[in-house]
Amino acid sequence: MRRVLLGLAISALGLGPAYGQAVKVDPATPAYQKVSGVSGNINSVGSDTMNNMMALWGETFQKMYPNVKIQIEGKGSTTAPPALIAGTSQFGPMSRAMKPTEIDQFEQKYGYKPTQIRTSYDALAVYVNKDNPSRS
Repeated sequence: MRRVLLGLAISALGLGPAYGQAVKVDPATPAYQKVSGVSGNINSVGSDTMNNMMALWGETFQKMYPNVKIQIEGKGSTTAPPALIAGTSQFGPMSRAMKPTEIDQFEQKYGYKPTQIRTSYDALAVYVNKDNPSRS
């Protein structure tokens, strides 16, 4: 399943530039090849600002593997590390970096650090009417 999840990240996610830098991929790396017999559940618990992207990626993955059920819960970035540590999710979308204590807890449980895949920027904007006195 780990290999399939990596394939999801590489193929279905369509990973793009991270922090303005193009991702360099070894040209000798073979393209992801669909495998047979993939079924089960993939759970994503974390940032609600990434719900739409997670849903899009999940739909793309399900086209390739229709026997996989994907569940997405957007309850905030702080819910991702506990879900990953408890093993109740395979993906923990976050709109912030993991705290050192969260990384340590994950590593203590599994014996390796969590894998971070940067996929996008999270940005907020505030719009005000031209007559709003706070514009000055």
